Amino acid sequence: MSLHYHTSSKSGSFSWFFMRISGLVLVALVIFHYVLMHIDLDRGHTFASVYAALTDPVWGPWWKTLDLTMLTLGLWHGLTGVWGVIRDYAMPGVLRLVLSGLLVVAGVAFGIMGYTTILSF
Repeated sequence: MSLHYHTSSKSGSFSWFFMRISGLVLVALVIFHYVLMHIDLDRGHTFASVYAALTDPVWGPWWKTLDLTMLTLGLWHGLTGVWGVIRDYAMPGVLRLVLSGLLVVAGVAFGIMGYTTILSF
């Protein structure tokens, strides 16, 4: 019996591990974001206050980094979860291919929309 697993790269263990880590990081980032945006009633509730924070020369890059990190991890976490559901169900190969393709197209579209929106400030 061999102790080497030659197909371990296809086992999905990285995906499983990253889902747990990204979920924990997302929870922490969302709580941090919520507290910062809603602890003061004058902050984060109007376009002007969000615009001022994102265009601030000192804090703007930090806010953009926080938002881009949440966007990237959220997309990765959500798309990987949906891909796992698609992969788990027994369905014809063509349907699985179409659903996987739609998932990729949706991920790219939402990623482009999110990145362009955040980086436009």
